[in-house]
Amino acid sequence: MQNSSSLDKPSNIGSYIKNCTCIICNSTDLMPFLNFGDLPLAGGFILESDLNSDKLYPMTISFCRTCFEVQIQEIVPPSILFTDYRYTSSTTKTLRNHFQAYAEEMHERFLSPSSFVVEFGSNDGVLLTPFNKLNINALGVEPAKNIANIARSRGCNVINNFFNTSVAAQIKSEYEPADLILANNILAHISDMHEPIKAIKILLKPDGVFVFEVHYLLDLLETYQYDMFYHEHLLHHSLGALVNFFKLHDMEIFDVKRVPTHCGSIRAYSQIRNSGIHPLSDNVSNFLKIEKEAGLYEESTFIKFSNDVLKKKDELITLVKKLKSEGKRIAAYGASGRATIQLNFCNLTSTEVEYVIDASSERIGRYIPGIHIPIVAADILNTNPPDYLIIFAYNYLDEILRKEKVYINGGGKFIIPLPIPKII
Repeated sequence: MQNSSSLDKPSNIGSYIKNCTCIICNSTDLMPFLNFGDLPLAGGFILESDLNSDKLYPMTISFCRTCFEVQIQEIVPPSILFTDYRYTSSTTKTLRNHFQAYAEEMHERFLSPSSFVVEFGSNDGVLLTPFNKLNINALGVEPAKNIANIARSRGCNVINNFFNTSVAAQIKSEYEPADLILANNILAHISDMHEPIKAIKILLKPDGVFVFEVHYLLDLLETYQYDMFYHEHLLHHSLGALVNFFKLHDMEIFDVKRVPTHCGSIRAYSQIRNSGIHPLSDNVSNFLKIEKEAGLYEESTFIKFSNDVLKKKDELITLVKKLKSEGKRIAAYGASGRATIQLNFCNLTSTEVEYVIDASSERIGRYIPGIHIPIVAADILNTNPPDYLIIFAYNYLDEILRKEKVYINGGGKFIIPLPIPKII
C-alpha cells in the first residue's frame, strides 16, 4: 500500500491510501476499469457552515484477475467514513418490513429461547428491534456514535465500536459465545476483510452460523448501478469471490438466496468448515454456475460495463438539460449515496437540480457534498413543487409513489435515472 498524500496535492483532496494489491487475496493483478475522478464521500452530507471545506477523493474501480473481487483502490480511513454517519436503515418502511421478516426467518431456522445473537454494523437497530420483540438476547456493535445512540434510545443493547478481534473477545468474555452473528450491508465497507472473519471465529459457537447480506455484483452489472460505487462501498461481491475468501479462513457458505433490497442483494449463510452442522445447499453451486455464464470472472465483462456506464451518464445529462431548456423545474428525491454519486459524476448542480427531498432528520438541513444542493423535507412539495423529480432512491420507488400521490395528482412527474433514464 502506498499513501497518496503529498505536499502538491490540491487542498480539497482528503487523506486516503492508494491500494495496489487486492483487498482479499493480496494479488497485484488488478485491472482498473472505471475511473470516476475526484468525488466527495457519498454519505458525507454537510452543514452549510462546512460548504467551503468538504473534501474530495479519487475513485478507481478495479477487478482482481486472481480472486474475481471488484474493489475501490482508494481507501479512505474508517475514522473519516463512519464516526459521524448519516444513513439510518429505519427511515423507510420497505427496510423495516424486510428486517422484520429477516429476524423471523433467523428465529425459526437457527434460534432457541436461550440463543445469543450479535449483529455488527447494527445501524439504528432496525434488525435488533424485532429480535427484542421475539425475546431473543441480541447485541449490536455499531461504530457511528450518533447512530448507536439512536438504537439505544429504542431499547437496543449496543456497543459503540468497530467489530474486531479484541471486541469479539470482550463480548465472549462479558456475555457468551454467539449462536448467530449477523452483518448486513457492512461487508462492502471493510478494507481489512480478514479482521472481522477472525473476530467471528473467536465469538461464534463451533456449530453457530454467520449470516450476512451484501449488494450483489450481478444485479449491479445487469442494471448498470454505477451509483453503488462509492468510497464507503470498497467491495462489490460475487458469490464466487466470497466463497474463495471464506475458504481462506476455513469457513464455508452453505446456503444463499437473492433478496430485493438495494435493487439486488444476496443473503449468504456460512459456518466454520469442520464444526458446522448445516448441509451444503444446491443453491450455492447453482449461483456459481449462473455467475460463470454471466461472465463475472472475466475482465471483458467489466470493460463493457464501463463503456455502458459512460453512455448512461450522458443519457441522464442530455435528458436533464433538454428539460431545463424547455423551462422545466427539476428537483430530486432521496438524499442517498446514490444521489451523491450521480449528481457529482454527472456534474448536475443547483442550476439543474434545485433541491433534494429526504425523510431522514439526520440529513434534512444539510447539503449534498461536492455539488452543494440543499436537502429538504418532503413538505416542500406542498408549497414549491417542481415539474420533475429525479428519483435517486429508485430502490424504494413503489413506496415513494404511494407516499407522493398529491404531487402526482397535481401533474408532477418522476425521472428514473437507471438502468435507462425515463419519465413516469
